[in-house]
Amino acid sequence: MAKCSFCSKNILQGKGKTLIEESGRIHNLCSNKCYKSWKMKRDPKKLEWARVKARKVE
Repeated sequence: MAKCSFCSKNILQGKGKTLIEESGRIHNLCSNKCYKSWKMKRDPKKLEWARVKARKVE
């Protein structure tokens, strides 16, 4: 099971998006909300909903 690169939520197999940069770095994103936030270069530490998910996963 992969973890979301933005909010650290577990992603079920076959769900979410996988992005591969030209440098070879892989980003797994669980939802469109995480994808758009990642694309806008938001900091997940500053977003309440991303921090709450990260705490629940740990």
